[in-house]
Parts: sequence; structure tokens; C-alpha cells
Amino acid sequence: SSRGKERKSRKSIFGNNPGRLSPGESATLAKASGKGPFDVMRQTWEDPCSFNSPASLSAIIRTPKCYHISSLNENAAKRLCRRYSQKLIQHTTCQLLRMYPAATRIDSSNPHPLIFWLHGVQLVALNYQTDDLPLQLNAAMFEANGGCGYVLKPPVLWDKSCSMYQQFCPLERDLDNKEPAIYSLTIVSGQNVCPSNSTGSPCIEIDVLGMPLDSCHFRTKPIHRNTLNPMWNEQFLFRVHFEDLVFLRFAVVENNSSAVTAQRIIPLKALKRGYRHVQLHNLHNEALEISSLFINSRRMEESPSGNTLPASMLFSTAERRAAVAYKVTIHGIPGPEPFTVFNISGGTTAAHLLHQLLATTKGTESCATDYFLMEEKSFISKEKNECRKPPFQRVIGPEEGLVQLLNSWFPEEGYVGRIIFKTREENLNERNSFQETKEEAVISSEDDSFFVQVHDVSPEQPRTVIKAPRFSTAQDVIQQTLCKAKYSYSILSNPNPSDYVLLEEVTKEPANKKSSTSKPSQRILSDQECVFQAQSKWKGAGKFILKLKEQVQAARDDKRKGISFASELKKLTKSSKQYRGFISPPLQVLPDSPQSKDEKSACSLTFSDIME
Repeated sequence: SSRGKERKSRKSIFGNNPGRLSPGESATLAKASGKGPFDVMRQTWEDPCSFNSPASLSAIIRTPKCYHISSLNENAAKRLCRRYSQKLIQHTTCQLLRMYPAATRIDSSNPHPLIFWLHGVQLVALNYQTDDLPLQLNAAMFEANGGCGYVLKPPVLWDKSCSMYQQFCPLERDLDNKEPAIYSLTIVSGQNVCPSNSTGSPCIEIDVLGMPLDSCHFRTKPIHRNTLNPMWNEQFLFRVHFEDLVFLRFAVVENNSSAVTAQRIIPLKALKRGYRHVQLHNLHNEALEISSLFINSRRMEESPSGNTLPASMLFSTAERRAAVAYKVTIHGIPGPEPFTVFNISGGTTAAHLLHQLLATTKGTESCATDYFLMEEKSFISKEKNECRKPPFQRVIGPEEGLVQLLNSWFPEEGYVGRIIFKTREENLNERNSFQETKEEAVISSEDDSFFVQVHDVSPEQPRTVIKAPRFSTAQDVIQQTLCKAKYSYSILSNPNPSDYVLLEEVTKEPANKKSSTSKPSQRILSDQECVFQAQSKWKGAGKFILKLKEQVQAARDDKRKGISFASELKKLTKSSKQYRGFISPPLQVLPDSPQSKDEKSACSLTFSDIME
């Protein structure tokens, strides 16, 4: 039939149909092996050594050209991704490959395109008549590069100078010796998040879409009946190994009906550091002019330990890392503006930025040694009555990297950092006074701090020691403890400091030397209680224990149940003792009452009934 002829003449993704050899090609190899031509092709595909043998696959089929496009069904492409992941990536380095939805999708739904992009598939066909998550993800993918419809693949999929070239497996769930990057994302607030419903209770769902190892899901708490300006202020931490193909999906969900009212998908690479407004889209991926989310994002510095290496170095090339542009704000530059923004690269040092600054700024024609850059950390006072601490300042070294300096700032610890452009004073006495004030500031900052040890931080880290200012509250110590907790999985599941409390456990010294054992006393510190004052009141061995509020509440409920049960049991035992030793008092009966005998008999019967 015509359908059978069409199936026979169909080409495979590696060239012509092996069953129909090109003119002039010999078929002796297939006959001599005793296998069909399809079996030979499968053997050569599974055995990489057969490509280098004299009778390789190119001797049986014609080598395809670079402009030939092979089309695959969705199911066939998934099988290749599962069975031959690295070989499929190697094939797409020099061949175009197209994937189209399966014929069983009679509802015109779309397959998830990310798994095919991770394997280097260049063309993923979708049903544009269905506005679903895959189509929204496809729009977010090609928003980059000016929306021209062309996006360069990650270097690990085609660049031979990349460290992980031909070793990358997207479906692998265990990447040894690769330290992931840690991202901090804070959902601060929203503006008109539900345009069609002004009385709903919105919550935000965040999906990290990437390779299976990097994918995760978060959800904020619902805000009751407020869609105009809801405030969440919730922080989430997540790990990312392969940052080139990771997307963030923000979905506004109505808590009562679980309906998505607005959404937005952005690539992780497009997420800039700091506070941003993310404009929301409707379900048809059309922009909503007055709907947005106010977020704060930050990429934390990778801290490799032992034999581990940062995953960003393995999945990228040195040239690409040097070409990544960063923005830095410099304060104190002469001019009408209080600050100026400069573009720098990952290898820019303080000396390079200083030369760039002097070359572009007017009024700085003198020698470059008369100027320097200074780092300033201003501490944030949470209460109005709290005395404001002077900022900490230090001179940035000429060879110090600026990107590393920016990544070392942790606003969660209660300070804000900035870089200031300063002029050196010619008078040596003024320099000495500046150095003395700097040393005094360092000494005072050291004197105003103390060490505190927190226990039961996580299963991976049973205890940690932090250095905190003396005016630090319990919430400040909890925040620093969570930042230093190596971001274990238990902390990642509950990263909000307001969900934790500090439990103080003090063991007082026994009054008598003979009694060696003493019962420890425990109490929960309030969120705004000063930890240094609580620690200075200890008259024996004490420690602070990190606890979840849910665990403390559950322990209180169990204790209350035990106390109520014990009190009820005590009442029952007391009443039973009273009944056993009950003696009826003598009844005084008047002699002239005619009904005294009847009343006495009635009373005796009543008491006997009670006794029975």
C-alpha cells in the first residue's frame, strides 16, 4: 500500500533507511553477520567502538549532512533521552533534530520541552492553540536575545573546551564533587495580584524548573482577603547545579479555589541581584500592566570543600565566565549624582575599576595613587530606641576582586554594604589619625561582640558557634545560625527565621556537694530578648537550643494533657478515700416533732443508698 511504501522510504535520524541501501553500497556485511540491517544499526549505536571500525555505520548508510533535519515523535525522543542520553547530546552537536507531540494528544496538549532542550534538541514543536505551561515556558525561553527566535545552547552541549563536555547527563540525580550554587529568593509583597478578584486570599507558588536534580517547589502562606497589596516577606533557599537551563515560575494561586490568576516564567540567568519588580502575565501569557511581585534575590558564593569544585566552573568555559557582566554602584564620585553604576566582569579588581573610574570622571586628573576605594558596612537598627552603631569601614586592596566582595555581603546579618570613592589626604598626620580611628573602630567592634553556641541546629551540624554583637536579639542569633548552617536539607525545608525559637537550658550548681545531680531548668527566649544579657545571668552550665515553634507547641500540648490527666486521677483517688472512711454525723431530732421518725428513716435510707 502507499502507507507501507512511505514507511519503507522513511529516513532515520542517522541518515537513510538502513533497509534500502544507496546505489553502489555493498550489502555483504549485513548478510554475513546473520542480522538484519536494523540490528546492525542498533549494534553500532550501542557500541561506540563500532564507529571507529573499518566497517562502521557510514559504510552501511549515507552520512547525513549538517543541514539535514530529523523529526522524532515525542515518545521516541523520550526513549532516546532515557537510554542514550550522552549519545543523543553528541548527535545534536552536529545535526539538527526536531521533536513533535505524540498523536495520542487528541486534546492538543503539549509535552514538556525542557527535557529535550537539556539533551540539545534544537526544535521542539508545540501546539500553539493551547495556552499551557509548556507554551509559557517556550515563550520565556525565547524572550532572551531580543525575541529573535534563536538562543545559543549552553557550552556543555557543544563546546569542547568545557570541562563537562560529553560527560553531562541531565537525568543524573547524583553529581559528586560538584558544589551547587545557592540562591536566596524573598517574596516581599505584591500589587494587584488578582485583577479579576479583589476579595480573594492569594498565595504564591514558586517552581524551580530545570534538570531533575535542581527542580523544587515552594509555596507562601495565604493572605486573607487582600489582593491589592498583600505582604508575605518569606524567604526561600534552593540549590542549582546547572544554571544555564533553569527557569523560575511565579504563580498567584487563590487559596480557596486553587485557581491560578496570574503567572510569570523567567530564566534564572535573567534574575538580577537585589530588589526587583516582576511584572505578571495572565494565563494567555499577556502582560498585566498593574500586576507585579516585589522580590529580592541573591546568588550566594559557592564554598567548595575538599575535592569538590563549583558546578558553575565545570558547566561553563573560562571565556564565557569572563564575558559575564556585573553591575556595581560606587558612591561619592564628584558630580551631581550621589552614586554611579559601572559594568564590570568577574575578574575585575579594585585597581581596574579605579582606573576606569578616573578615566570617565571629570575633575580627577591628578595621580591615581591619591584615590582609593573603601568598603562600608552600615548596621541596621530594628528598633527606634536602639542606639545606632557606627559603620564599619576598611580600605579595599588593589588586587581584591569586586564580584567576590559583593557576594560576601549578607544583608540577613543586619547590615548593608556599599563601596565609596575616597581621596587620600596629603598630610601624614591626617593619614595617621584616619588609621587610628579605623583601628579604634575595629577594636570597638571586637569589644562589642560576643560568642554564642547554638545546639541542635540540624542533623548534619549538631552545634555551631557564631560571633554576634552584644545587642543581638534572639531572632538575630537565629538568623545568623541559619545562614551558617551549611544549608542542610532540614534548614532548606524551613528557612524562615520566624519559625524558630531559642530554648535556654541552664543547669544550676547543687547547693550540697553530696547531691551531684541537679535538674536543668528550661525557658523560651522571646524574639526581641537580648541573648547576651540572658547568657550573662547564668550561674552554672547553660546552652541555647534551636527549636521549631511547632515542636515547642506540641511539647506544651502533651505536657498540658499529662497535667490534666494527673489532676483528674488525683481527684478520683481522693474521692474514693473519702467514701471509704465516711462516718455519718448524728442527726439531732426534736422530741416534739411527729415526723422525726419518718425523717430519720428516710435519711438513713438515703445515706445507705449513697454508701452502696
